[in-house]
Amino acid sequence: MLISNEYPEGPFCLVYMHSTVHKDENSPGITILRWIYEDLPSDIKDRLQVVYFIHPGLRSRLVIATLGRLLLSGGLYWKIKYVSRLQYLWDEIKKGEVEIPDFVNNHDNVLEHRPLTDYGIEPDPFQLTEVQSSPFSLNRYENRWVS
Repeated sequence: MLISNEYPEGPFCLVYMHSTVHKDENSPGITILRWIYEDLPSDIKDRLQVVYFIHPGLRSRLVIATLGRLLLSGGLYWKIKYVSRLQYLWDEIKKGEVEIPDFVNNHDNVLEHRPLTDYGIEPDPFQLTEVQSSPFSLNRYENRWVS
């Protein structure tokens, strides 16, 4: 996690990258956003315009939608904007203003080819579509079954 102690002048945004987060392994939970926001001085909180939540999963969306108003203080709930793809982030801020790690770009490419993954649906969990098909079909042997 990269947290800077230098705050910009004027209005600014935060970019939270939730890419490749898994429930059991490396999920910081909603409390990390709350902790970061509460740690900011009040004048900085006022200048914070939006928190871009990159690659939110279905679980994150549900937790924030149901518990966000209770757990996120001081208007942070209303400042969160979900961004499912990096291309939509570039509609909001200039490309190159934020350094995007390679694993976030890689995850974005995966989501681009498997869009249902955004909603917690893994259409091909075993990557069977990448397995080469057999050169023979079952029809070749169907005459052996007939007596």
